[in-house]
Amino acid sequence: MNESKIQSKTKFEGFGRRQKWSFGMGSFSQWFINSAFNIWVFTFYFTAVRIPIGWYILAAVIWTLWNALNDPLIGYLSDRTHTRWGRRKPFIMLGTIPIIILEIIIWTPPLNNDVIKFVYLLIMLFCYDTFYTMVSLPFDALFPELYTTVEDRAEVNSIKQILSVIGLLAAALVPGLLIDDIATIDGYLLNGIVTSIIVGISLVISLRWGVIEREEFKFDYKSELNFFKSLKYTLKNKAFVLYTIMFFLYEYVLLLLGTVVQIFGRNVLNSSPFETSLIMGIMYIIGVLTVPVWRWLDLKIGSRKAYAISIVAYLIGSFPLLLIDSYMFTLVAAIFMGFGFGGMLYFIYLIIADVIDEDELKTGIRREGAFFGVTNFFMRLAMILSILTVGFVFTQVDWEVYTPTGAIGEIVALRMLMYVFPAISLLITLICLYFYPFTKSKVEEIKGKIIELHKEKGEKVKTA
Repeated sequence: MNESKIQSKTKFEGFGRRQKWSFGMGSFSQWFINSAFNIWVFTFYFTAVRIPIGWYILAAVIWTLWNALNDPLIGYLSDRTHTRWGRRKPFIMLGTIPIIILEIIIWTPPLNNDVIKFVYLLIMLFCYDTFYTMVSLPFDALFPELYTTVEDRAEVNSIKQILSVIGLLAAALVPGLLIDDIATIDGYLLNGIVTSIIVGISLVISLRWGVIEREEFKFDYKSELNFFKSLKYTLKNKAFVLYTIMFFLYEYVLLLLGTVVQIFGRNVLNSSPFETSLIMGIMYIIGVLTVPVWRWLDLKIGSRKAYAISIVAYLIGSFPLLLIDSYMFTLVAAIFMGFGFGGMLYFIYLIIADVIDEDELKTGIRREGAFFGVTNFFMRLAMILSILTVGFVFTQVDWEVYTPTGAIGEIVALRMLMYVFPAISLLITLICLYFYPFTKSKVEEIKGKIIELHKEKGEKVKTA
């Protein structure tokens, strides 16, 4: 019996269109709030609050030490949790209200002196990461756990990426409409309030109709390894290590762009915050429009080859950022960047599902929480590296505090941050993809075995 017939016979009946799109609203809320955070928090504290970049880097480094425990621990706990609501949903419910509140108060720092600004920023980073992880990690874990066939994953991943890009678009455009000048504090608080309302509504929709848990994995928590054994076993998985490097570099590129794009727009293109937001907005819109192309390539040639194609497309499309200083030409470049970006976004959260499936065949249990706990930690490390990169480059042109002069060194520094560093990261990703073991044929083989394993688990739940 071929793969498509097996998939159609084993498709979980609870996954209707409403459930899939409601589940995708979780991706919208994640990408909206986190992208708004990544794009605007550094810009706000560096250019408007005027905290020295050294203080910001110190806060980010201390924050990373917390991430080293927080992210893997929450992932592990979600694997071990057993409640009448399931093991993932309780974490999302507990994290929703605090993250909405934090999105407002993060824009209200005291302005007395640099030490007080630093302490306030550090507290906000700690709280934000804790509650954001409680929301985002279970959503990430539920995707490969709920949708185990190639067909379902391709469909739901397409929905997720469409809504993720809409979230990215909102994160770029909504603040741009409300913030007149990135170097003044006006507009940031209103932006936080509007963002919180939108995120709150989308999370309620997702929790009500999208977040469900499968009965087959009801007893997996009983067989879970202890925290340190689970972490050790996860990090010994060679395919996962390669994926983690690729995920880290993808996040680094995205965070680097988000961190400097507004400063690039103001100092290289002489564009307003909203005009600069349109550059990213066009890239995101094109990314959405290309989702059907990447889904077709995924089913046709497999995720590994298609992901490589998307990276090459982005490298070619973003090359003009090294040369042009025209706002209109940059908008045109964003169209070509969007094609490659759409593929990168589509595949980076899809290919980890194959790692988790293979792990379940070896261990007999679903350990999404353990895997995503580690990747979330490396996502935060990517944020630190992006800030360190910006800090290093800015200090070379005497930008410890934001006082632009228009010197050519500042322009060169921004161009390097927008293209050279991302290009190096993506070339390393291509090398990792070459050694990544999950070819199209291997993925199909794993899916066949996974279907049989889930049938066995389902029977054990029924007879318990």
